[in-house]
Amino acid sequence: MTFIVKTLPQSQTNQITVEKNRKRTQMASVAGSLLGITGAVAGVYAMAKKGNPAVTLKNLNYAEKDVLLIGAGSVLGGLTGGYLADKNGKNKKAKLREASQQFFGNIACPVGLLAVGNKILEKTNFKLPKINSSSKPAKVINGVLAVLPKVAVTVTSLVGGMELGNKIMNKVNNKIFKEDVKHNVKAEDYLVHSDDICLTANMLLKDARSISALTSKVLPLTFVLAGSKTGMQEE
Repeated sequence: MTFIVKTLPQSQTNQITVEKNRKRTQMASVAGSLLGITGAVAGVYAMAKKGNPAVTLKNLNYAEKDVLLIGAGSVLGGLTGGYLADKNGKNKKAKLREASQQFFGNIACPVGLLAVGNKILEKTNFKLPKINSSSKPAKVINGVLAVLPKVAVTVTSLVGGMELGNKIMNKVNNKIFKEDVKHNVKAEDYLVHSDDICLTANMLLKDARSISALTSKVLPLTFVLAGSKTGMQEE
């Protein structure tokens, strides 16, 4: 009896190896990001619990500093998972560069500007003039006018902060890694800031328990993209 063993072409074998490595890296990046977020939320909860024993995960409110901590946990976790799982050494530098872009450019800078903008609003107590009427249309318009300054500050901080943050990190990373690479803000990068939408909603509707309960559950998970993207980054 004669056995015929067929071997795959070298190029096809290499492609299979690359795909296996990519899938392994993707899974590790997501898992690492989730672990980092879980650890950060646990830390935020522990600190809040010390200040107020009545705090639970359901009514936990997140401030800007908490958002930064959760973002850092996600990026660090995703970076660690992807870095360890990816067997292609050429991708290591790309992951480190992406980590700095994600944390500073897409999280720290926009959230920092948002915090400053909110403080200015609080100190100046800026409010738009309202319509002097008790009609239903007037009430609706007045409701919109009441939250419009906060919404405007949020949108401006996110868009302006991400553009500014990424420009700064482009220059810093080009010097550190000695290469000329431009990291442009992509549409999916803005998905990272669904956390800020949750944060803003929480601030505007802090007296509504149902909203606070919803944002406390959703907000941490919005950072999965930042950490996963960091760990999956390739040269």
